[in-house]
Amino acid sequence: MLNSHSIPPELWLRARRLLIFYFSRRHGIQKAEDLAHDTLAAVWGREDFVFEKEEDFLRVCYGFARMILHEAYRDEKKHAWTPLDPAMEKVATDARGLKGTELSAFLREVFSAGEANMAAEEWAVIGNAIGRDEDDGPVNGKLRVKLHRARKKLAKITGWQKSEV
Repeated sequence: MLNSHSIPPELWLRARRLLIFYFSRRHGIQKAEDLAHDTLAAVWGREDFVFEKEEDFLRVCYGFARMILHEAYRDEKKHAWTPLDPAMEKVATDARGLKGTELSAFLREVFSAGEANMAAEEWAVIGNAIGRDEDDGPVNGKLRVKLHRARKKLAKITGWQKSEV
C-alpha cells in the first residue's frame, strides 16, 4: 500500500504536469502553476490516504485539484473590484417608477407639502436626517422615534404608502 510519502518522484512530476494542464484550461495560465503547487502540497500534507495503485494517486490529486479550483474561484470573486471613476456622477435611484425629471418634480412636491402641512419641529427633524452622513454619531432613541413619526406623517400627507409587494 502506498501513501503520499511513498509515491515515487516521477509520479509527482507527472501529476504536476497534468495539474498545470488541468488548471491552465480552467483558470488561466497565470495561476496554473501556483494552483498545481497548492494541490500537491495539500496531497503531501495528508498522510492518511492510502493508494492501492499508482493510478489512484492521480485520481486523488484531481479530487484535491477540484476543491482548490473552487477555492480559487471564490477568492477571485471575493477580491474582484472595479476602480471608481472620480468623475462619475451619483445615480438617482428609481422611486416606484419615477426617473430623472419625474423624480425631481415629485421631490419638490413632497418638500412643499411637508413645509406647508407639518410642524416646524417635525420638518426640522426630517431635514436633519437628510443632512446626516456616515461620519455623524448615532442618533438617540428619542430622535429616532420623532423621525419615524414625522416620516409617517409626511407619507400620509403625500399619499406615499408602503408597497404591497
